Amino acid sequence: MLGKVLKYDLKYIYKILGVFYLLTFGMAILTRILLGFDNSMVMHTLGLISSGTLIALFFNILINNFMRIWVRFRKNIYGDEAYLTHTLPITKQTIYNSKFLALLITTLTSFLVVILSILIAYFNKENLIIFKDMILASFRDMTGFSNISLIIILIIILILEVIFMVQIGYTGMILGHKGNQGKIAKSIGIGIGIYYLVSLLSLLLLYIIALFTPNLMDMFISNTFSSPNTFKVILIGCSVYYLLLIIIFYFINIKNLKVGVNLD
Repeated sequence: MLGKVLKYDLKYIYKILGVFYLLTFGMAILTRILLGFDNSMVMHTLGLISSGTLIALFFNILINNFMRIWVRFRKNIYGDEAYLTHTLPITKQTIYNSKFLALLITTLTSFLVVILSILIAYFNKENLIIFKDMILASFRDMTGFSNISLIIILIIILILEVIFMVQIGYTGMILGHKGNQGKIAKSIGIGIGIYYLVSLLSLLLLYIIALFTPNLMDMFISNTFSSPNTFKVILIGCSVYYLLLIIIFYFINIKNLKVGVNLD
């Protein structure tokens, strides 16, 4: 039954998101072609314009991904569709698992589309050298990671943070809809409040750890690191921290959803 519910969730999300994927790939190809005209100022200018449009599409993909996920969650669990959803022979946990898997799948595909589009539009030997020597070089010195390892860990952290942020939106809706009035406003307020509270707690936790770790304390009192391993540990720690938060809020959301649902 989980597979059937997930199929409809993904169908709803990809109905719009798929259009943005196609537009992004098309704009990436157009950007590649236009920027290839090195001897034509007009074509190169058009290439810069298409490049800006491509970057805008990247943000549109992520924003639409989040919005479709949240809208689907609310409509399916608290809106008009909820009357059908809650009469299905499935548990609240199965319903939430479908929404959680939809979040994971669509987030991963959206990031994959963005990464592939970047490669299509900009990848060449010259840009690779610039990227390695001007952008990655300082991070390599700070972390001691190889280029590939650094890119992978940064992408992992970004994806985990995005998944956590969207899941906090689920938490906000679940808690916000426990009342009888102002459910949407409460959901938004609770979601934003939890996100910033967790962010502040993470900084506090990092500072407490730094009190017992002189190398880490350098991050708070100066702009330098006494050891490349310090920043490496921070990056790895961030990925583990976000993973733990995702797991914790997964169970928090399921527990609160099982308590009961107030339909509109």
